[in-house]
Amino acid sequence: MKVGLMGVSGAALLIGFAGLASPAWAQDAQKPSDSSTQVEEIVVTGSNIRGSALDAALPVEVYSQQDLEKQGSPTALEFAKSLTISGPTTGESYYFGGPALVGSVNYNLRGLGADKTLVLLNGRRMNQNTANVPSIALARTEILKDGAAVIYGADATGGVVNFITLDHYVGLQAQAQYKHIRGSHGDYSVGVMGGIGEDRVNLLVSAEYEHRSRLNTLERDFTKASLTPGTGYNAAPWSTLTNLTGWQPRGPLPATPTATDVGEWGANLGGIVSDFTPASCAAVGGRYDNAFTCAYNYIPYYRLVENQDTYRLYAQLKAQVTDSMKFHMDASYGRVTLPQVMGSPAQPVSRGPALTTGAVNQFYVPIANPFAAEFAAAHGIVGASGFTPITYRLFGHGGNPYYSGGDGFGVADKIDNKVWRVSAGITGDLGDLAPFARKVGYDFALTYNDAYNYNTHADTIGYRLEEALNGFGGPNCKAVDLDPTRFGTQNPAAAGKNGCQWWNPFSTSFKGQPVRGLANPNYIAGHENPEDLSLWMFDPRAVETKSNNFTADLVFNGTSGLRLPGGEVGWALGAQYRSFESRQIVSSPFNNGTVQCEWPAGTTSANGPGSPNLPANPLPTTDPNFRGCTPDAPGPFVLFAPTIPAQADQSQYSLFGELQVPLFSNVDIQLAARKEKFSNDLGATVYKVSGKWNVWGPLTLRGSYGTNYQTPPLGVTPGAITVAARTYTVAASNWLAAQFITDADLKPETAKTANLGAIWQSRGLADDHSFRLIVDYFDIRTKDQIGQVADPNQIASLVFNGAGGTITTCDVSKQPLLARISFNAGCAVGMSGVGSFSAVSTRYGNGPGQTTKGFDIQARYGLPLGPGDLDVNVTATRVTELKTGPTTLDGVTISTGDDRLGTLNFATFAQAAPKWRANLGVNYGLGRQNFRLGVNFVSAVRDERVGVQYGEDGKNWVTTDFTYRLTLDGDMAITATVANIFDRDPPPAQEEFGYDPWTGNPLGRTIEIGVKKAF
Repeated sequence: MKVGLMGVSGAALLIGFAGLASPAWAQDAQKPSDSSTQVEEIVVTGSNIRGSALDAALPVEVYSQQDLEKQGSPTALEFAKSLTISGPTTGESYYFGGPALVGSVNYNLRGLGADKTLVLLNGRRMNQNTANVPSIALARTEILKDGAAVIYGADATGGVVNFITLDHYVGLQAQAQYKHIRGSHGDYSVGVMGGIGEDRVNLLVSAEYEHRSRLNTLERDFTKASLTPGTGYNAAPWSTLTNLTGWQPRGPLPATPTATDVGEWGANLGGIVSDFTPASCAAVGGRYDNAFTCAYNYIPYYRLVENQDTYRLYAQLKAQVTDSMKFHMDASYGRVTLPQVMGSPAQPVSRGPALTTGAVNQFYVPIANPFAAEFAAAHGIVGASGFTPITYRLFGHGGNPYYSGGDGFGVADKIDNKVWRVSAGITGDLGDLAPFARKVGYDFALTYNDAYNYNTHADTIGYRLEEALNGFGGPNCKAVDLDPTRFGTQNPAAAGKNGCQWWNPFSTSFKGQPVRGLANPNYIAGHENPEDLSLWMFDPRAVETKSNNFTADLVFNGTSGLRLPGGEVGWALGAQYRSFESRQIVSSPFNNGTVQCEWPAGTTSANGPGSPNLPANPLPTTDPNFRGCTPDAPGPFVLFAPTIPAQADQSQYSLFGELQVPLFSNVDIQLAARKEKFSNDLGATVYKVSGKWNVWGPLTLRGSYGTNYQTPPLGVTPGAITVAARTYTVAASNWLAAQFITDADLKPETAKTANLGAIWQSRGLADDHSFRLIVDYFDIRTKDQIGQVADPNQIASLVFNGAGGTITTCDVSKQPLLARISFNAGCAVGMSGVGSFSAVSTRYGNGPGQTTKGFDIQARYGLPLGPGDLDVNVTATRVTELKTGPTTLDGVTISTGDDRLGTLNFATFAQAAPKWRANLGVNYGLGRQNFRLGVNFVSAVRDERVGVQYGEDGKNWVTTDFTYRLTLDGDMAITATVANIFDRDPPPAQEEFGYDPWTGNPLGRTIEIGVKKAF
């Protein structure tokens, strides 16, 4: 890409395209109007020394706002995904990227994780959620592709993204864009910006609004590859945990329940009775697996894109206080709201309210339930006292017609994220304050970031479902419990009366698959479960997270007076203080740990002959008083664990120094070191050395080497247990629970980063041509990486390691990982992983590090062509190595080290790692007109999972864009963009939507019109 004119000390320099290796330069701050005021200012990314050389040692890519406009002004998410140096990126408006992250664009340089990329606004720290970056007010974006913990502190292992706003803008500007998307109402945005003050004081204010429109899953053909089971179909979005299941008839209930399925529900009475036939299963879009499994495809209930609204406000004040003192203050606000992030009609069951643990035989339907009696009569079952399902999900086939108020048939999460920031600082020379230090500069700033995140993630309350199966469901049921020897209300005469309701768990309860319009042949009118009862089964699991951080920076810089052949030695010394606070608020007693067990406190049950009636407490399964509540206090939900309210704070102090040593006129070296200490007795000392050598004329070499570090995330509590849902290969890719137990001895993650590059800049084939080529080699090696120590999917695959994913041993001494599997009904040799376990536990702590190596290539050729100017730009990244170190858990080698390069990396939760990413831009400027053709390339990734997978070898993803821009009378511009001209589908992958949303997008060909007007 081409960068605009920039000035240093009053001289204008044409520095080429966005791959320029420059940590500092001045930028023309101008709007498309002749009335704009141009002010030149040096901004440094990657150094604290003022006036660092333009071709210094650090690799920085620069993206001017003017050049992004020539591409059609991509959104923040489109920009982040287009970077060839970026890895999988969150922020898509869809469920599977992590509901809490939806709409929050994070930058993930080098694919090391967004937490290892530091984000700055005007050189000052900001939140990882970049929703408050004022896109309309940006002058450029600088990306430092090198570790920068020495300059900025923790969180910069992968690099730095620095957003830089316009300087001394004067005027009024408005802009609007609309993007047509097939099958959607389209995306659109509006923005306005105004600035006043051409002399010593300047005020800039902007406001923006962006909207993304809903795109339903079945609007794209590639999602339909999962709908019809058969050869080569996408099996990812299928679950064997559904509401069409097999039922086990039971004899009389035991007088005193014990902790086995027979001991609690009675002896088996005959075999399993199916609630479906192959034909009735297929009629509602199901997949007939066996007598108790009519699997369902849940993806039609989700959406490729959700409705999303983003609001931004920004204000900036700049003042020339004295001839040598400047004041800068900016305040920014961003809000992202999604009223719905549609999920499955109900969460899968990984455990239930029975005394026995696991997912099977967890619920009981007494014959007194009128729907159970009807089921028995229809199947000729005589003498049964009740039924237990092998597995059961509250809603599945038939969808959930109530939770989302009729706007969709799943359970929708709600997202409301707000982030705001204020930063103020002064820069100048000490001459005004201390005449003896006239050549010493200072930079002092205070920055405060605040974030509020609200999200829901609903789940079924297991014991409420059991109550409703017994006829005591609903918000108005007040029946008295007459038998405290059993969990739940025991009062047959009151069941289904006076506000108490029955739940119908059978196939007669739903009309059909509503999204696809498929009728259920087993449906009986009037047998639907009522809305109030259905809603009573759920808790939204709302969580509010409030966090803030405060940073104080003080830097002194100047020249030492020591002159070398290349010039005077420059220096910088500084100190930084940072404080962090986080508070997690959970109001629901179901979700905040108040209800520790599957049954609430005060509910009693006997447990074996002669045992007293005791409440359910978290106890080991071997304890004589165990009542189905395990020591992890799993809470009342069928899948998720409670979210315990938490509060955490941390502070940090650091000292740092930097030297710029111009050894010769063509050799420059920079040295830097930093010592950082955290309040939790963690700390690190890091250093960096970098240099550049102008070998001759057009050729410059550069290099850097340094150390970096990452501290444990704020609020990580040793011993804490969190639960998430994961898919398991050996469980037919079903989503089940994964437990993460935090280690007590966390330590900082460290890294070593190196960069070696060459810059060639010369004229081209003619005197009026220009050519630039930059090649950088990078090498990043992390150690003690903080995160999951071993992936739950890998653990399960090692336990179920026999043919077809079966158990080969139940001896813990031979396979210690057995202790990390929550079996539904115990371990048995030959047992399949499908339907036999409900959860896997792993450690959260210091795990294996990563090594990534490769090359960044940037090239530009410019020449006059006819009446205009032609620029051809190439930016590419070739990763040559991406490996993780060996992993052990409980003495078992989980992995000898994964070679992740070129694979989908499903075991690491779909972190695809293509070998090549490249962008080609051909730009032709003709007076007021500009034409740009862009080609974007991402190489194919292979699915590394065992067995044949849908889209196993992937495909190269090549898309072509065209943008036309017309400037009218100098104060108005019209832009038209056709993205993905040839309507290419994203590469196929065996994931829920049929592609990898962290890398690709589902939009297909889009047409966008933009208007920008200056007044």
